[in-house]
Amino acid sequence: MKHLLFFILSGCLILASCSGKDPVYWYNPETGTGSAGSNVPYYPEKPGSGSSTNPTDGYAPAGYNLVWSDEFTSATQLYSDWYFESGGTGWGNGELQYYCPAGTFDATGQKTAALTSDGTLKITAYKIADQYKAYTNGKSYISTRMNTNKGWMHGYIEMRAKLPLSKGMWPAFWMLLKGGPYWVLDPSKTGAEIDIMEYVVNPPDNPKDVVYFSAHSYNATPEGAEGKNSGYVDPQTHVKYAYCQWVKVNKPEEWHCYGMEWTHEFIRGLLDGVEYFYVPNPKPNEVDLATWPFDQVFNLKLNLAVGGSWGGEPAATFTEDSYEIDWVRVFQK
Repeated sequence: MKHLLFFILSGCLILASCSGKDPVYWYNPETGTGSAGSNVPYYPEKPGSGSSTNPTDGYAPAGYNLVWSDEFTSATQLYSDWYFESGGTGWGNGELQYYCPAGTFDATGQKTAALTSDGTLKITAYKIADQYKAYTNGKSYISTRMNTNKGWMHGYIEMRAKLPLSKGMWPAFWMLLKGGPYWVLDPSKTGAEIDIMEYVVNPPDNPKDVVYFSAHSYNATPEGAEGKNSGYVDPQTHVKYAYCQWVKVNKPEEWHCYGMEWTHEFIRGLLDGVEYFYVPNPKPNEVDLATWPFDQVFNLKLNLAVGGSWGGEPAATFTEDSYEIDWVRVFQK
């Protein structure tokens, strides 16, 4: 399943047809509907919608070199390159799971993070019996949230994964600042979050079978104290870009590649080599962390949340489901 020869040329050809010239607007420029201040972004249609699950080697753009990867074939690397968060605090979203230390629920021996014989990582959420809730802060579900020990600033980050389909599942592949602040609304205005992939099964009031890309900062998310609905404004064209983008995935339970190219000038998100998300740095000629807090070192994060304010309530019949990752790779110039 593993191949370390990356077909850069193929990926480059695909990306060239879907560049940042085709942006995500906060209004529809073709029909004139909506407005630049609207909180309902307009998403132009793109080809593909994740219909291609190959190549297995991903879609790294030309000019990038592999600097780190986990192919999930080594338990030694899993426990040396990643650390596991634990707890059942709700994690700011009213989530229903307890994250297990080291990917194991000691009370039952269940593995919430386990390498497979096929060379993949499975993050599994389980519903537990009431007798074990004393070990989970009263939570009925267990899962894993893991973070890289290393951090990076800028690059192309990509994952190949299969997503769970059970109601209430909320898998993510994302980034937070290595040294904090960890809250986007931190008074310093330098907090940030980059979501390479979030997938919410059957979310309330949202489309089904879609993944989300986003770049959260103090001044460009709806929750921002000073920047409600502001988005990111291109300094040359003055076009406003939404901080978040969704795209429908064809069979999310099958293999797909989720990538993010992250630079000082822009961030763009890709599904199977096709760009669906783009935001520009409003001040590309300077380093202004209050405007573009993405010029900092970030860790990578993998987790499978259950329920919560966005994930919704799992079905009463739910027992377990898995988020399977083939590899995670980091490229830089």
